[in-house]
Amino acid sequence: MQNTKAMTGRRFYKHLAGYLAPCWGMIAVGVPSMVLMAVTEPALPILLKLIMDGTSVKPEHDLLPLVPPAVMAFFAMRGGASYFNRYAIQWVNGRLVADLRVALFERLLMLPTRYYADHPSEDLVAKVISDTSRAVDNVTTTVTLLARDGLTIIALLAWMLYLDWRSALLALSMIPVIMLIVRSTSEPHQTSDLDASSLRNGMNRIVQESIRNHKVIKLDGGQQYQRQRFKIESDRVQRINLKQAADKSFRTAAIHLTIGVMLAIVIYPAAQQAATDGGIGSFVSLSIAMLLLILPVRRMTFFYLSRQQGLQATTSVLALLEEVPEIDIGTVDVGRARGELIFEQVGLCGQSPASRVVDEITQVLHPGERMRLADPALADLVLRFSKPSHGRVLLDGHDLETLTLASLHANIAWISRELTLFNDTVAVNIAYGDTGHATEAEIISAMHASHAAEFIRELPQGLQTVVGEGGVDLSEELRLHIVIARAFLKDPSILILEEGATALDQKSGRQVQVALEGLMKGRTSITIRAFLGTKDSSNPD
Repeated sequence: MQNTKAMTGRRFYKHLAGYLAPCWGMIAVGVPSMVLMAVTEPALPILLKLIMDGTSVKPEHDLLPLVPPAVMAFFAMRGGASYFNRYAIQWVNGRLVADLRVALFERLLMLPTRYYADHPSEDLVAKVISDTSRAVDNVTTTVTLLARDGLTIIALLAWMLYLDWRSALLALSMIPVIMLIVRSTSEPHQTSDLDASSLRNGMNRIVQESIRNHKVIKLDGGQQYQRQRFKIESDRVQRINLKQAADKSFRTAAIHLTIGVMLAIVIYPAAQQAATDGGIGSFVSLSIAMLLLILPVRRMTFFYLSRQQGLQATTSVLALLEEVPEIDIGTVDVGRARGELIFEQVGLCGQSPASRVVDEITQVLHPGERMRLADPALADLVLRFSKPSHGRVLLDGHDLETLTLASLHANIAWISRELTLFNDTVAVNIAYGDTGHATEAEIISAMHASHAAEFIRELPQGLQTVVGEGGVDLSEELRLHIVIARAFLKDPSILILEEGATALDQKSGRQVQVALEGLMKGRTSITIRAFLGTKDSSNPD
């Protein structure tokens, strides 16, 4: 298991290394300031030794007047180094998070349709947003802990070796003991962390499921059942959280006890030595160095634990980064297609060979003809969102598998039942994607063709009106007209229409009917069920 975790970490570091190019300037600022903070950590014990020795052992060298400016200079220098170090780390961390999120989002856009069906949308959002931040934070924290605290421990131990090599070796021997305690008690904590995360995901699914299906729950009296399910999951999470708190408290107590033993073992002999030879300055300096050593040692002991806690987010991000994007094996650019579709003994099965989704179908759809379907799975075959289990689909005599995806999709417009709109202006929603280069005149022409011009002119900013998420600020009728205008602007040879979500009133329905008839004219059209009452004249039921 440890080898798997190490391999996961190395692969993730390798991915992050590709995003370091814009960060070298800030790294050049952060590393020297980090080194300065580490190597100056013994400055306070050294200063105290000089002061104590100068005032008690050699009173003729009065160093007391130098204490205030020396202390002020020391803390001013460390304050400046701390500022530049923290700023540089946060800058690099933020840059890596931003670039990695973009990379994950780009990879998400290139994945096949099946991936979206197999992964809940909330999980994908978490991968791109929160898991990315946690994974990068884990890496930067690990690097800074190892570098800064490692150098600090080395610097303090070097000074302690100079003062009393036996005390320094005793202190050094206690550090592995503390780390062993943390490591031995962290494995159960990691398991409970994963269990708690899994159960929290279970609670999220129950809440989302209840919100999505609230009508069925009310209708069938399922409130008590849903409440009981949620309570069981909530109680499990509470028990695991309590166990985690107990483990953490035990680990902290064990570490404090070990540190206390370390201080007693190291300081007592040093105190005896100071009483014998009068080296009070060395004793005070050694004691302060020991106290300063505790904090980085304590942070380093939790390094292993914090690294493991970030492993789940790292694994999640890495899994998406390494997902194989949709491979376009097509090589033929069909250009502007005529729109002839041929289904040759096409069948589509589900996940198991016995589950048939689409029965075997053989049919020729000539350019400009219309077809009605009862199953959207066949439309997915035309769009190449899925592949037939047997048979093939041809466009103008070309097997769809031989066409490039860009060439195929440029010839198809799809009006889904969700009436997909993006949180942008009306103009962007009409001229979306590959048609984004369209002129305003072309957009206005598409508006008139879809009978949307009158509606859009009444909007506060006309074409520049922001429609809100999913077009929430617009009426359903206007959303439909905008989607139809998008299809007009694309000017496809094949049109796929899905059944509308709700029926419009009679007047609105007539306007939509006229717009759709104009859109379908001269185009090969596939209607999935009845789209807002659209009737298929060529293939009536």
